[in-house]
Amino acid sequence: MQTPAQIRAQLSLGRDQSGLAETEAWLASATARELLRIDHYARQARYPVPLLGRARSWKLKNASLVVAALASMHPDGRLREQAVRVLCGLAGALSDRALAIRVADHVEVVRELAEEEVLRRTTLAQAERIVPVVQRISQRGRGSQVQARYLQALVDAHGEASVWACLRISADVDVRRTAFRHSFETGLLGSADAVRLLPRERDQVVRRKLIQVIAETATPEVIAETLLRGRSAESRVLGLVKLTAAQLDPVAVEQLLLDRSVLVRLWARLRWQEMGRDAGEVYAAVARSAAKPTVRARAYAELAETGAEFDRVEVVELAQSADLALKKTGLSLLRGKVVAADVPWLLREMTGEDSRVARLAGDVLSGSPQLWSLADLGVLKDSADVVIQRRGWWLHRSLGGWEAVIVDLESGAFRDRLELPMYVRPTVAQQQRIAELLGTLSLGLDQVSGIAFAAGLPR
Repeated sequence: MQTPAQIRAQLSLGRDQSGLAETEAWLASATARELLRIDHYARQARYPVPLLGRARSWKLKNASLVVAALASMHPDGRLREQAVRVLCGLAGALSDRALAIRVADHVEVVRELAEEEVLRRTTLAQAERIVPVVQRISQRGRGSQVQARYLQALVDAHGEASVWACLRISADVDVRRTAFRHSFETGLLGSADAVRLLPRERDQVVRRKLIQVIAETATPEVIAETLLRGRSAESRVLGLVKLTAAQLDPVAVEQLLLDRSVLVRLWARLRWQEMGRDAGEVYAAVARSAAKPTVRARAYAELAETGAEFDRVEVVELAQSADLALKKTGLSLLRGKVVAADVPWLLREMTGEDSRVARLAGDVLSGSPQLWSLADLGVLKDSADVVIQRRGWWLHRSLGGWEAVIVDLESGAFRDRLELPMYVRPTVAQQQRIAELLGTLSLGLDQVSGIAFAAGLPR
């Protein structure tokens, strides 16, 4: 979407004969929303000379379509009225859209002229261009009633089924969504239509409507066939919600136990339990099978959700796996099971390229600070890579207290002031380190005094 400055620059081209062709193409390609924004900025009257020039400089006799369309956006109401009269005698997409905009004009005579002409333009091709504009205007004050009148004129001319079928294939997203919603609410489309349309639908809002219709009106067999096998997680979840355990096929539910979606897996596990079966057995079998690594990783994650305990050797093997999905799962399961021998390779994981793996390894180490020392962090904090340095600072800072203050001083990561611990004095080693850092940093006297006082440093 163009900025106001870009819109004004493009409109200025329309004042020259050489730029009219480019301006016409620009107006023709604009969406309904963009066209209304263009009209708004074109009519702004805060300039000594209007953006589109003075009204008296316009000659609308025998004007071309693009000239009349631009004149219809001029701040001068008298010029807009002349332009609308010219547009009433001109056919074409730009004429249709320019007139549709003027049904919300603040000058009554312009508004009435535009509405009268719009209500006469009732071919389906004209409707595709006019409806998107009047639908957006319907959410405003002036001209809000035109959409209902225009739709009624279309229905009178072509019949309700034809009109809404045309609008359901509109290029305008909002019009298309409204058309589908209206079609299902009035019975123009039904459950069978939703089943037919769902596999090919790409718009999430329309797809949600189709899923909702199927879930509310279709038979259990159709819901199981259509929704449980749907591409979207939303359809699979709603299928599991609508159908009871007795209505579900155990084979289908077992497959959904390891679905990509967490919410689908949760509902599948609930239905599996209602069938009197143990989801943990399925997860354990898949986790230790030859399935794809991503599927095994899901199985391990779900097995952990059931409260299962894992052998430390198995978890370490996962955390050191060459596969990224299994590695992440293993690191997540390693929390609370880490030993001192794991520190070196966990620090190496924090130097890797994958930020998620580095964060998980850091979480494991930060949860067991007694296993590592500040000297161990040298592999991170002394790195030439700034990203790895920050990971080292983050792990150091996880110690909290005065160590967090030391890290902030080392990294210069604080803004105006540090968060100094209250009621806790630093150790002698911490005091020495703080004194060294204060001597090297360019801080204000007040800030240095405050830190020194809180840390108990001698004056």
